[in-house]
Amino acid sequence: MKKSTVVSLMLSPVASMLIGPAAWPQNLMIPPPLQGKIQAIQAASRENEQRLHTYQWIETTTVTINGHSKPPMQSICRYAPDGTILKTSLGAQQQPPMPSGGPLMRHVEKMKIEEVQESLSQIRGLMGRYLPPAPGTLQQAFQTRPVGFEHNGAMENSVVIHDYVKQGDSLSLELGPPMMGLRGIRVNTYLESVSDPVTAIVQFATLPDGTHYPGVTTINAPAKGIFISTEQSNFSKAIQ
Repeated sequence: MKKSTVVSLMLSPVASMLIGPAAWPQNLMIPPPLQGKIQAIQAASRENEQRLHTYQWIETTTVTINGHSKPPMQSICRYAPDGTILKTSLGAQQQPPMPSGGPLMRHVEKMKIEEVQESLSQIRGLMGRYLPPAPGTLQQAFQTRPVGFEHNGAMENSVVIHDYVKQGDSLSLELGPPMMGLRGIRVNTYLESVSDPVTAIVQFATLPDGTHYPGVTTINAPAKGIFISTEQSNFSKAIQ
């Protein structure tokens, strides 16, 4: 059993991610309905996180490379007393396929495998700077970065932080009706240049007792031909 690394996308879907209005730039006009919504989410966040820590669940990650899906990797996850996530792998870990053919073909295949592994490492490292949004980083971003608000519908709004990590990127927090809280997170960023974009979408779901959690997280790096999908499912009360 091991602790999850920074690239684990099992986010704590609570508004401790969202910094209170006092931390926002004073010249930023906060729409009163949205301000009230954020405050309501903050008030419910601690209770939601406490409930989430009583569960265990299965995390399923599928990596698709150039349209070809690799066998999914599954782990049983639960919270440790210190708040980190412990993972226990289900089944044997998938190993990269061994190159086949003549010496030249084996060399080419080995280079491709190493290139894909390097790209995956770069993407996961990049996403670790956005997900989960760290409260300290969010607070600094609210104080120093351009922040906007988007009205997406009758009951939905988004807080959009521009230049969150890199110039030209954005982190969007989608807020639903007060009882739904944080509905989703969207990241628009890039690797070395804007010609190598990476997007991530986190869709939150709700357990029968009202606990919110990130149901599905997708990461897309089209220039690399890489698509990663992570799903959290089969929630049950953790064995104490």
